Amino acid sequence: MKRIGISAPLISQGHWRMFDALGEIFGILFEEGKLTKDNHYDAWLHLEINRESILRIQSSKLPSYAVMSEKHTTYCGEFSSIKFNTHLSIPEILRNREIRSDEAIQVKGLPNWLQNTATLAYKADSPIWAVHEHQDCHHHYVTLAIPELNSDDEPVFHHFQGNKFLALLPFLTFLRHLTDENRWNPPPLQACFMFDDPNLHWPTYGFMNFSEIAKHAELHNYHASFATIPLDAWFVHKQTASLFQKQHDRLSLLMHGNDHIADELARKIPNDELNRMLKQALFRIEKLEKCANISVARVMAPPHGAFSEDTLKEMSLIGYEAACVSRGSLMHHNKQASWVQTIGMRPSDNILGLPVFPRFRISMDCQNSILVAALLHQPIIPVGHHQDVAENMDLLAHLSNFINSLGEVRWTNMTNISRSHYSELIDKEILHLKMHSRIVDLSIPEGIKHILIERPWLKEGTMEPLLITTTDGSKNIAPIEFKEPISICPGQKIQIISSTIPQYQENCGSLNKFKPWSVVRRIITEARDRITPSIQRISIR
Repeated sequence: MKRIGISAPLISQGHWRMFDALGEIFGILFEEGKLTKDNHYDAWLHLEINRESILRIQSSKLPSYAVMSEKHTTYCGEFSSIKFNTHLSIPEILRNREIRSDEAIQVKGLPNWLQNTATLAYKADSPIWAVHEHQDCHHHYVTLAIPELNSDDEPVFHHFQGNKFLALLPFLTFLRHLTDENRWNPPPLQACFMFDDPNLHWPTYGFMNFSEIAKHAELHNYHASFATIPLDAWFVHKQTASLFQKQHDRLSLLMHGNDHIADELARKIPNDELNRMLKQALFRIEKLEKCANISVARVMAPPHGAFSEDTLKEMSLIGYEAACVSRGSLMHHNKQASWVQTIGMRPSDNILGLPVFPRFRISMDCQNSILVAALLHQPIIPVGHHQDVAENMDLLAHLSNFINSLGEVRWTNMTNISRSHYSELIDKEILHLKMHSRIVDLSIPEGIKHILIERPWLKEGTMEPLLITTTDGSKNIAPIEFKEPISICPGQKIQIISSTIPQYQENCGSLNKFKPWSVVRRIITEARDRITPSIQRISIR
């Protein structure tokens, strides 16, 4: 574990909460220390520096992160834009990029007397983040104070989201370079647009025309995934199903609750009732797959963003691969959970055995949320409803163009996103694989003879079996606490499953039952969605 010494006149309780949370995320121990003693630290953090501090900082043989005292910063206007340089210390997707945020308006510049540094970011030509390089040691200087957590249940992501992420960005970058994380190749940049509620009852749903979306997606290079309600599996329109079959590279489905009632996946209900409801959703989706001859991702987007810990745990036990929900919604429904402070700050979160991928509200100005997801190595998943394309699909063209500007983006369905979400590190003939989801599909690179698998969510002493299958059907169940490299053949395609996902067995008769009110409610809401475009056209005349 890395150790960072904190040099400051006073360290507030709010800062200690932030450092404890970041320490959990990065595997770092923060300690109060004196700059004269470098002995057992790996880096220094200075919360308030002045001109007299600079010489001592730059003479240190340890990397450091230094926040300039407010009284030494310089006014550089009330502009909302920040420009990043091309320095290698900057995350690649931010290099030579300008971002806009109201958070930038109050940001001030570094003093003119700070010399021999390279500017990483600036506002109106005034550096706000700079680095001094000395004998392979980097000293970062910023004017952005590290945010504080005001309570034990305030999450770090409150300070690293679309509307507010500048203050924490340089520090997270510094910590990432300090730890081993920077040695790993992160998960690929993956994305999909997600829309809640549509079904395969007709070639359109509300303002959405699936055929037009497929053509538009091909033109602008994106993928659209529709969170469909299992209750709607009672009917499939053949031509619509055929379209999804042919356009599987551009259109796909995932799961959206079961009956789509209020707090369906967040209610406190007996475990056997919860278990039956989740199994019924899988049963209905299997019927949809057989009828439509398409695959539906075993990834659950909860209605109204409502998930409970109990639901997530039960889903992990009966065959769901992952969940997809906004960080704010997940926190809102689980305020007392032990994981609240660090939720949404990793490539994915594993909550009681189930991987959880964040998503965020789609809009014309959600570019910063897109950048935040990419910076955290999370899949980029803007979510909306059919009303978001009411006028036209310019929104999708606009956002897909921005996302594609970030680099090589893999637009795909939620199954592929989940199963491709891993980090890797090649060390001679060994492939180190860090899983961020429970199922991983990969091709073994040439020259690799062994694979060593890491599962970050497993705590010391935790036992979870590992199943490896190959394209020829052979299986290898690794010992529960396996920590040695596994022999593998170069060029082989394998699937790795952490903890064998069970196949549920249930009486089909019980799963065919339905609640009359749920059906009536869904008929009403679907009818509302479908007639909304007609009502709007009439009102315009």
